[in-house]
Amino acid sequence: MSWVQNRTPLWRTLIATMFLTAAGSAAANVLVVRSSGPSARTYPAGRSLPDNARITLRANDTIVVLVGNGTRTFRGPGTFSPSGAPAGRQTAASNEGRRARIGAVRSGGLVPEGSTLWHVDVTQSGTFCLANAGNVMLWRPDASGRGQLTLSGAGLNRTLDWPAGQATLAWPAGSRVANGGSYTLSMRGVAVPTRITFRTLASEPADLQAVAAALIANGCQEQLEILVETAPDQTAG
Repeated sequence: MSWVQNRTPLWRTLIATMFLTAAGSAAANVLVVRSSGPSARTYPAGRSLPDNARITLRANDTIVVLVGNGTRTFRGPGTFSPSGAPAGRQTAASNEGRRARIGAVRSGGLVPEGSTLWHVDVTQSGTFCLANAGNVMLWRPDASGRGQLTLSGAGLNRTLDWPAGQATLAWPAGSRVANGGSYTLSMRGVAVPTRITFRTLASEPADLQAVAAALIANGCQEQLEILVETAPDQTAG
């Protein structure tokens, strides 16, 4: 998936604020958001665990859990606890490739700031979760030139001009996205169109665990990957 790294102090402040807010309202459980290896079936993405659980992993196992203020990564073999010092070996995940495309989370819901988790990447096919179907923003990784985007599907057939230097573009007014609707997005000059199926969430998640759980439940894998990769890594070395 394509994204643009943003290293400005403003972005650091936004991301730090989001995770500090989530930490203040964290529940007593942690959520598995990524798993691989022999124990992946035991700890699938979406499984909720007590924060004092003892996680037993075998060789070649890796799991990532979402805690209140970020993520923790555990690699086997060994026995680990999400909330405390590891009972076995714990290895920090690499920070390489962390992405800055996530929205600020606060009590009023999810608020997009710049190109975020909730902006639709028009270059990526798949299932996309919407926190607000009435305010859909499209995003492109390369905004250097003028573009033309054609949207079709679920009763919609519109061609939009995309001005040079503009990374985001609003979904056409009066054409509300259909929950479960599949749309083809064709950018002029791009041979292979993108196909996206939208899932509208019943309500706006109020914290990180609710966001991750909703993405997992609806199969919005690309957004889940962005959330996991952007979250500060709380793993002890």
